Amino acid sequence: MRSEHLEITVEGNRLRISGTRPDGCRAPKCSFLVMEINYGPFESVLELPQGYDLGQAKAAYLNGFLRIDVPLIQRSSPTTSSVPVAEGNQSLL
Repeated sequence: MRSEHLEITVEGNRLRISGTRPDGCRAPKCSFLVMEINYGPFESVLELPQGYDLGQAKAAYLNGFLRIDVPLIQRSSPTTSSVPVAEGNQSLL
C-alpha cells in the first residue's frame, strides 16, 4: 500500500482514516482457499476526547505503518499581575 491510497479527514472531534488497498500483487488466475490480507476499500473513524487540537494533527506513513500525532490543546497558563490600590476616597473610575 502507498500513501497515495490514504485519506485522512477531520470532522469535529472525529478523525476519519479511509483508503483503498489495491490488489496488484497476485497473478491474474491465482485463487486462494484462505487469504489473511484484506484488499479493497477500508475506513476507520476514531472519536477523540475533548482537549486535542485536531487542526494541528500530522500524519506520516512509512514501511506500511501510519502514524498520526495529535497535540493537546495548549492552555494558557494563568498570568500574575498587580492591581493598584487607591488610598482614601479616590474615584475608581
